[in-house]
Order: sequence, then C-alpha cells, then structure tokens
Amino acid sequence: MNIGHDGGFYETKTVGGDEERESRILSFAAPPAESLFSLNGHQTVIVESDEGQFLVGEEAIKKARTGVRKESRGWIESPEWMSLFYAAMSNLTAATQVSVNLVTGLPLADYAQDRETLRARLQGAHRFTRVGRDSQWVKVVRVRVVPQGWGPVLALLLDDAGKVVRPELARQRVAVVDIGGHNVGYLAVDGLSDLPAETRGTERGAWHVVRVLRDYLEVEHRGLSRLPDHRLMEAVVEGEIWDADRKVDLTPVVGGILEEVGQEIVDTARQYWGHDAATFRSVIVCGGGAYLWGERVKRAFRQAVILERPEMANAVGFYRFAVNQAHSNKSR
Repeated sequence: MNIGHDGGFYETKTVGGDEERESRILSFAAPPAESLFSLNGHQTVIVESDEGQFLVGEEAIKKARTGVRKESRGWIESPEWMSLFYAAMSNLTAATQVSVNLVTGLPLADYAQDRETLRARLQGAHRFTRVGRDSQWVKVVRVRVVPQGWGPVLALLLDDAGKVVRPELARQRVAVVDIGGHNVGYLAVDGLSDLPAETRGTERGAWHVVRVLRDYLEVEHRGLSRLPDHRLMEAVVEGEIWDADRKVDLTPVVGGILEEVGQEIVDTARQYWGHDAATFRSVIVCGGGAYLWGERVKRAFRQAVILERPEMANAVGFYRFAVNQAHSNKSR
C-alpha cells in the first residue's frame, strides 16, 4: 500500500491506502474524556497503542480536558504525533495486516536535523487499535523523508498512477512558497534538483496570527479566550468571530499582523530569488497559509500560482512519488 503523509502542525493530511482515500485530521491529540451524549459518535476517533490512548482530531479539540497544541521540532517524537499517524492509517484502511510504502516530509528548517529521527521512528512494525475496531498491524517497509515544499512539485510532475505528466518541469527553474502554521518554506528547484543557496525555512507562520488574536481576546472579549487555537485559526481565516449573539469583525485586529507577515514572506522570497523572481518560470504557493497570504504572493510575483486545495499539495505529491517509486522498484 502506497501512502503520502503530511503531519502538519494544524492538520494531519494523508493520501493513499484502499481506493486512494484521503484522511484529514486536525492535529490535536489528548487523553479521552467521556461524553455523556453525542449525535456524532462515528466521528470520535480514539487510538490505543504502546504510545498510550488518545482521542484525536475534532473531537479531541471539543472534549479533551487536557492537552496542548504542539508547535516544535520535538513534536515528531511525541506520542500525540504517532497517534495521529495511526488514526490516519485507520482512516485509509481497515485491513488488520498491511505493508506500507511511505513518503512523508519535514519542514525545510528541520529537515537536515530530523530526517533520520523520523525515518527510524516510522520504519518497521506498528500495532494499534482504533476503539470499536479490530487491532491493526502495519509494517512500514520503506520510508522516504523529503523536504516539505517538494510535494507540490511532485504533484505537478506526476499523476496518481505515478507517471510523469509534466516532463517540462525537468528543464525548468521552479520556486515554491509553502506556508504552514508554524513554518514557511522557500524551495528553489532547477531541473528537479533543489538549490541550497536559494532555499530556506523560517518559523513565523499562521499560528503567529492566532497568538496576536488571543492576546486581543483576553482583553476585549475574555470569554472567547477560552476557545482552543484551532477555533481561533478558523476565525482568522473567516475574518470574524461570534461573542454570544454579536459578530465581531476581526479585520481591525489581525489585519495589521496579516500584512506584516505577508510582507515578510514576500521580502524573504525576494532576498533569495530576486525582486521579481525572474529566473523562475513559476512560483508555486501551497500550504494552508495560502488562504491567508496566497494573493499577497501573487501580487508580488506575476508568475505565482496558488494550487487548488493548497493545504493538500504536499500529501498528494508524496503519495504520487510513493507510487512512482514502487513502480520503479518493481521494474528493477
């Protein structure tokens, strides 16, 4: 089974498995709390493994009494991260035994230091149980860890069968702005090889805006400061929030910091790629932060394009690369 996995700080996105399914889980896991009544019991995902027992995703955000949203390099070594991975596997397949060819990624800023750690953590056999189902045994036969930002390049280069459909990319210089919750990646590619001198990662993404919003709410709308970070992120994207029956326009609150971070993203890209990024045929904008700053990047670079469903670009590209590599290994 071929899997592309993108364990983001906001959402865990995974593609592959039975019938090329998708799994999207908000990246939050915590010990489960009992719910007295629910009409959405089928949406509750509790995973048990050697890592512990964790409620994950939307229901964890709603119900967990404890738990902290993770936003650091060490997250990949936490039981919460692995429980989200197991939950994703259970969304993609109900098979009790399965072998996996896995491609996953790390932020550009963390890739060199953490790729072997992540590979070792994922390689091999994993046993877990999604409550209400039979136990599952997943053997990760092969793990490839690539820098985030390569996903959209691979998604454009390959189709779902792993075949090359855009061979011209092998002759072009392409730039990627991958805007995540914690990290922003700036990837430069020439002929399908990255350019280290023009590639970097920074650590001020969409969660920074949420922190500004929370500071405001704690003063002006204290009742709303109880909302979890994922809910505040939704409010940032929507540009509004409800305080009881009153709608609060957030534009005056977050507009300034959105402009500041957007300008920082553009300035960083220009620092490494030139004012117009003129040597690059295209500038690909992806990641969930594209909903906040994609248009800002497009205004700065006329060749910029925001991918459809930009938050899924890495997972889709990783999956197509996994399929491509599986076919290559069979042909040897």
